[in-house]
This record gives sequence, C-alpha cells and structure tokens, in this order.
Amino acid sequence: MSKILVSGCGITFSGERPTWIKVLKIAGMNITDLSGPAISNTLIVNQLLEEIYKDRYDHVVCQLTSFGKLDVELNPRNKWLCEQDSLRNFSYRGYWPSSHSEDHFIKKNYNQYLYSPTLEEQDLVFKLLHLQDRCYKSSTKLHIIQGYRLDWKNNLVNKLHFDKNFNIYEMYQKSRHYIDHDYSNNNTVPNKKFQIDLAKYICEKHLKILNSKLDKFYE
Repeated sequence: MSKILVSGCGITFSGERPTWIKVLKIAGMNITDLSGPAISNTLIVNQLLEEIYKDRYDHVVCQLTSFGKLDVELNPRNKWLCEQDSLRNFSYRGYWPSSHSEDHFIKKNYNQYLYSPTLEEQDLVFKLLHLQDRCYKSSTKLHIIQGYRLDWKNNLVNKLHFDKNFNIYEMYQKSRHYIDHDYSNNNTVPNKKFQIDLAKYICEKHLKILNSKLDKFYE
C-alpha cells in the first residue's frame, strides 16, 4: 500500500470538520496527516520537509493556503494575545495560527506595518523548490495543490511542477455543493459532500489510485 504524506490548512485538516483526508483514511489508505487549522504556508511546507528527512513516502501532497497568514510560536509572554483573539483563540502544536483579522489589534498592526508579501512569497517558492528537489531525489511523487487562488509574482514559481490555474476553493464554488456552504464563524472549509468529491478527485487525478471503497460514500 502506498505511503502518503499530507500537509495543508483547514481545507485538509481532519479535525472537527470532515475533510477529504478523513474520507481517504476511512477508505483504508495509508496517510500521515500533518495539516492544521488555519496554519500558514510556512508551517505547511516546513512540516513536510522535516518529515521527509525522517521517513520515506510514495506520495507527498502539499495543499497550499492563502498568502498573508502568520504562525506565532506561543510562550508565557504572548499566550494572552491568542486567548483574546475573537476568531483564532486556539493553538496548534505550540503555534497560534494567527490568520488575517481586523479585530485583533496585534494582527491589524502587523498587517499594516510589518507584513512583507515579497519576502513571504520568495520564502515559500524557495522552500517548495527544495521540497520538489528532495522528492525527486527520493523517487517520491510530489503533488502541490493550491487551496485558494494565489497571485504569484516570483518568476521562479515557473520551475515548480503544478497547476497554477487550479485551486480547490474555486472548484468548490463551481460545484453543486456550494449552495449548502456553512458560513458560520467566517468558515471557508468546504462542506462534507464536496470533500467526498475532492477525495475522489485527488485520488484519481493526482495519486493515480483507484479505490472502490470511495463509492460507498455516494450510496
């Protein structure tokens, strides 16, 4: 059975909401899931790089999220900032997934005065190039999938082998399931029915694995 390593944001994270990862696990596939709720591309890619230096995988799925997210390493001095966040008052593996917000004064000031989009994109592209090279050398199939539309400006992105015109959220918006989207708490995670379709899409389009057990989700 193929060993599959995955990392991504809430679109993929098999936490409180049903996601395509949960569907594939129920179907019996061997998946190591490193995705997390609201985490940034930095943590998404860093976790993959750390793991592929430890173990060997047949497939690596890197589900990219939107630009502008920030993961803050928590300590006794800044923990109160996380606790006072109206939307992201939770931690993930010792980090505060501090996403976009106009409600929290720290995040508002960071985005207004400190955020450096050029450096963020450059850092992401370099890490993805390293991930791609590492996977190639270990004969691991790498699948980079955009969760949301990303406006790439760094020309080095053209050296990365993935479909830059595709993203999961636009696929969701065009699907028959979007009409039933749950908008509570500014949620952007696609609903359960779409996640089943997404699981089958990723399985057939990227992993090239036909799994008859996925059919039971449509019964």
